[in-house]
Amino acid sequence: MYNPQDPHQFFETYDNNDVLVCRWTMDQIDRKDGTVWVMNHFFFVPTEDSKKSMPRLLDDEMDTVLDIAKESGYPIWPLDPLIIDYFEKHPEFHQIWYHRPFKR
Repeated sequence: MYNPQDPHQFFETYDNNDVLVCRWTMDQIDRKDGTVWVMNHFFFVPTEDSKKSMPRLLDDEMDTVLDIAKESGYPIWPLDPLIIDYFEKHPEFHQIWYHRPFKR
């Protein structure tokens, strides 16, 4: 659960059998040009069930990221290639994307 006073956020999702499905963290850092959230690596446990639900799971987790950016007013700096790809494919994330890679 997101706590706006905590500069280190962590999120875990478990399946119905109480098995970890995914875990990811974000850290609030101050840069010369402002405060940002660094979204660290998105760890995903590849089981048969989790593979089937991955698109929905990722959508749910990214809704949380979007909520944090909107509530805090700070952009998100994703480091994980999976998340960078997700940001690229979903225009609603372009406005909160810190250090978006240059595309020609």
